Amino acid sequence: MKEKIQNLLPRKVFEGVALTQRFFNIKSRVPKRFQRLTIIITLLLFFFGYYPALTFPPVRLSTSFAQNQVQDGIIASSFPQPVVLPHPGYLSTSFSRSHPGVDIAAGLGMPIHPITAGTVEQVNFSFWGYGNHLIISHTEGFKSLYGHMGRIYIKKGQEVRSENIIGEVGLSGFTSGPHTHLEITKDGNYINPLTILPEIPDMPNENLAKK
Repeated sequence: MKEKIQNLLPRKVFEGVALTQRFFNIKSRVPKRFQRLTIIITLLLFFFGYYPALTFPPVRLSTSFAQNQVQDGIIASSFPQPVVLPHPGYLSTSFSRSHPGVDIAAGLGMPIHPITAGTVEQVNFSFWGYGNHLIISHTEGFKSLYGHMGRIYIKKGQEVRSENIIGEVGLSGFTSGPHTHLEITKDGNYINPLTILPEIPDMPNENLAKK
């Protein structure tokens, strides 16, 4: 009886080979065109300077973030004075872990001023990322970055004050509208600009504007 059962089974199954015979011949159900398109898009985004940040909103981190905000406020007290807004406008994006600066929306071509006196450390022209942007170094280890500028009127090494015009609001780099992306660092660490700058009004509500 045992021999009859054995004869009814395929030889490879009976010998324990069938489970692994075609394991490496399994083909993906995703079309090759889609795979290639995904790879191409990923490479293009990487080349254009887009680096997605994987962030999660755990509740425990809210306490440490609040502590950082308090610490930023203490550090901000040592920021050189006087401090001004780079230009009039509205706060379109606030400071966060994934966005280490603030976006101040304004009209295209609006003159941009340095937030306080300093020396121009970098002047960069680019179609990607921050676009046309510059970095100004201030005293006490502070630096400010101005991104997505249209035109830049100053050069590296030039000393500037808050009344000087350093450029214009533009659409360079990755941006959905005219605004200035402003970052402030202290000894290489990001500081929430809202703890240093004068008050920036929020973006007007469209529904309220219609009323």
